[in-house]
Amino acid sequence: MKIGVFGSAVGTEEEVMEKAREIGRQIAKHGHVVITGGCTGLPHEAAMGANEFGGKCIAYSPAKDIAGHKSYGMPADGFSEFIFMPASYKHINNKLVCMKYRNVSSVADCDAVIIIGGRIGTMNEFTIAYDTGKNIGILEGTGGITKDIIPALLKSSNKPSASKIIWDTDPASLVKKLISL
Repeated sequence: MKIGVFGSAVGTEEEVMEKAREIGRQIAKHGHVVITGGCTGLPHEAAMGANEFGGKCIAYSPAKDIAGHKSYGMPADGFSEFIFMPASYKHINNKLVCMKYRNVSSVADCDAVIIIGGRIGTMNEFTIAYDTGKNIGILEGTGGITKDIIPALLKSSNKPSASKIIWDTDPASLVKKLISL
């Protein structure tokens, strides 16, 4: 199973970063693959946690190669594989467009996703997962969009989805529940 871990790339508390790392450990411990957008912050912590257990972690980069990935200030450690933007992509030189292309591609490759904290980019990944019927785990108590925004969006959107959404404060429990759906 491929599980995407999406969340804030910047400005998070140490406790939340440790929970993200534990998410990665738990995914690897159960023999599954972590997928991220190849960025810093919470997704990178999950990648590093999976790496501690010898787990596989795939990074979807908004760049066309590793040099471009690094030039965006994104880490290269902790990932066992990179998926880059096609060099022939019409908007390859527009980082902002490429980041959204990356979001669609990474979520599409997931069997399920976990949302930790997050901001606008994470909201984009959440809505893609919801629209495409992926099962979604929300790590409660991590702030960002998980606190008020996702509940409000779900309440007011009135849009059906095949997604099953589970909420939990404990990384191990959340991963276990998501895997069992």
